[in-house]
Amino acid sequence: MSEKSKFGAVVILAIVFAIGGLFGVGGTVYYLKQTQENRSDRSTRTTPRDIYRVQVDHMMKRLERSLSLTEEQIPLVRAEVAKFGDAMLEVHESMRPRFLALMEERSLAIERHLNEEQLAAFREEQKKHRDRGKGNRDGKKTGSDEGSAGTKESSQGPSACKQRTCSHSTC
Repeated sequence: MSEKSKFGAVVILAIVFAIGGLFGVGGTVYYLKQTQENRSDRSTRTTPRDIYRVQVDHMMKRLERSLSLTEEQIPLVRAEVAKFGDAMLEVHESMRPRFLALMEERSLAIERHLNEEQLAAFREEQKKHRDRGKGNRDGKKTGSDEGSAGTKESSQGPSACKQRTCSHSTC
């Protein structure tokens, strides 16, 4: 093979790799822009009622498909799902204060077994977790990927519910 043909082959390979790289980078940028726009659409606060409506729609689609519901049955079944769903949502919301109180009680029970250094670290970790949870509820992701969104905004004291009990590698 002559030097000219080797050089031509290298040039063609370089052009192909450059085009592939440009399309790869361009595609990634386009994808990230699209996902960012979709995330900003969620900036309006989602309420439990909104989530519930979506869940009812999903359940109805599944029931329509799996049970072959007739046109007459669909609104009747939807009404029943909505009626009982509303009742379940009210029970869930009424249980929230009791659940938060139990989490607080658990935190205090844990604190009784910690020394001063551990107690300070425990409370700091609780604060970080609460702050991450606030950011997630506001539509912004903050902090690391560990932990889940906290539920208590007040600074009445530590709350053990916001402490993740396992790491991603063990869960």
